[in-house]
Amino acid sequence: MAAGTSAKPGGGGDDGTAVGPRSAELTKNISEIQLAYVLANHPDAVAYPPRRDGDNNPPPAEFVHQRGALLTRERDLPEVLALLSEASTGKDRGRRDRRRPAGGAAIEPTVPAPGLALVQLMQPDLPADPVAADELLTEVIRAADQRIGFHTVARNTLLSVSQTHPPATWCAATEPEPEPVNVKVPLPRVSESRCDGRGTLVVVADTGLDHAAAAAHSWMKGVAGDPDTDVAGGVINGYGGHGTFCASTVRTMAPHADVWVSRVFAGAGAAYETDVVAGLMPLLARNPAVISLSAGTHTWDDRTLLGFDFFVSGPLSQHPDTVLVAAAGNDGYDWKFAPAEMGQVIGVGALGAPGDTRAWFSDFGDWVKVFAPGQDLVQAFPRGTYNYRETPGHPPAKFSGMARWSGTSFSAPIVAGLIAARMSGTGETASGAAASLLQLARAQALPGVGPVLHPGQACLCVHEDPCRPRPGYDS
Repeated sequence: MAAGTSAKPGGGGDDGTAVGPRSAELTKNISEIQLAYVLANHPDAVAYPPRRDGDNNPPPAEFVHQRGALLTRERDLPEVLALLSEASTGKDRGRRDRRRPAGGAAIEPTVPAPGLALVQLMQPDLPADPVAADELLTEVIRAADQRIGFHTVARNTLLSVSQTHPPATWCAATEPEPEPVNVKVPLPRVSESRCDGRGTLVVVADTGLDHAAAAAHSWMKGVAGDPDTDVAGGVINGYGGHGTFCASTVRTMAPHADVWVSRVFAGAGAAYETDVVAGLMPLLARNPAVISLSAGTHTWDDRTLLGFDFFVSGPLSQHPDTVLVAAAGNDGYDWKFAPAEMGQVIGVGALGAPGDTRAWFSDFGDWVKVFAPGQDLVQAFPRGTYNYRETPGHPPAKFSGMARWSGTSFSAPIVAGLIAARMSGTGETASGAAASLLQLARAQALPGVGPVLHPGQACLCVHEDPCRPRPGYDS
């Protein structure tokens, strides 16, 4: 689908030297700031590869996971506990006797969501040294691969809506910038197509909704959801407004769709995969046509997220009329980003303005199903003061209800909205509408980019005339 050589993670661009207009040094500084913010808000989280305190030159972090936690399916829990018990008594290696009590492993199994089990290794079982602790997790995962089955045990990985550490970036490629007070029109513009999303429901799994922002704009009328508590007292805290911006983007594509914004990502715009899956499962009871997920992560050994493998093959598969759309990430690499990389998920990369090239930040590769606009979008945003974190010295900015923002975070809700819009115009199911739009995207693939969709194409070749691609954000 998307052309280009596979970039080595760690540098930034296709040649490994820079990410788009940013220098490698600036990218590193920004990412370290974001990593520190995520870890400060999740005290039980650690970076991978592991870092030792006081290390002046730590390895670039690829992802974040829960310290000492192992994720498995409930059905495999007895075998996993047996494996841990055997390991703790030193039956596998004598050296383990020196770092665990002979009486057996101190563990605390929990059920974060029906069907999943989380095993938390407790002190003194878990070595204090972060490298040794990570080696222990790796040994258990490798042993489970051999003894129980491949990918039956995994780390509990943290997903985020934010940009984070090098070489990985997550879903917002930039921080938001305020639009002038007189700017009241979103970009892309609100669709005037007869395919308007009427009768469909799109769930935006994100940071919640700023209800004041929703009430201030005509195209946001009726959008509902959990409150975004990162917006309070005239202050927009880190990643506050992200869910509002995504919901606004959905509504420009499908202005009459029902939209519900769920606050799944609460701490620094991040949550463990177990918490995300636990948050998504009750949303299925609403029977949404589309779930839009503008968050993700890289994974250990490039494996699928075990929690999402369970969710997609289990609960989601029991709702065949619900489609999951996810952002493809902003590393600028051909480096799989979960859960967008899953075959059953519509992973969305970003087009740069005016819509005829891949955005400088967007991930790419044949695992990315489709590309849609994601650079310099203008959408509804909370009112208040935003304190910039990524750019030291950047003065605080006052937002008046609209923001300009970039990232695959915002390409995903464009595709989610197009699917809902097409459903209302053609009568197709969500999966049928998604298949039709992906077929169109492949038919108009851009060389060096891959399959693409543009605003205004929800019902192209059905009701809209003429039947030809119409690139550009203004469509």
